[in-house]
Amino acid sequence: MLRNNHFFGFMLGIVIPFMGFVLVYMFRYMLKGVTVDFFLQLLHQNPRAISSTISLGLITCIPLFTYYRNRRLYKTLYGIFAAVILYAAIMIVYRFELI
Repeated sequence: MLRNNHFFGFMLGIVIPFMGFVLVYMFRYMLKGVTVDFFLQLLHQNPRAISSTISLGLITCIPLFTYYRNRRLYKTLYGIFAAVILYAAIMIVYRFELI
């Protein structure tokens, strides 16, 4: 767990927020009976839904930031931060309908 390289951090920064998205789906939409297909269609049609879902998913990176910062594993921390920036860029593109 104490690997200190950019690639490992980037992969953690991609996987952990994805798990957060799954948790958002499970607690926010699945309990209301929304299927995965309808959820993905909702995210595609509604830019506000995707930005709020990505934001809630990125909250799961806070423990990663804290853990790797306290252990002074800065290369891994920079990789996680790069992945968060990538998710933020995707959120901005969808939120303001740039594509």
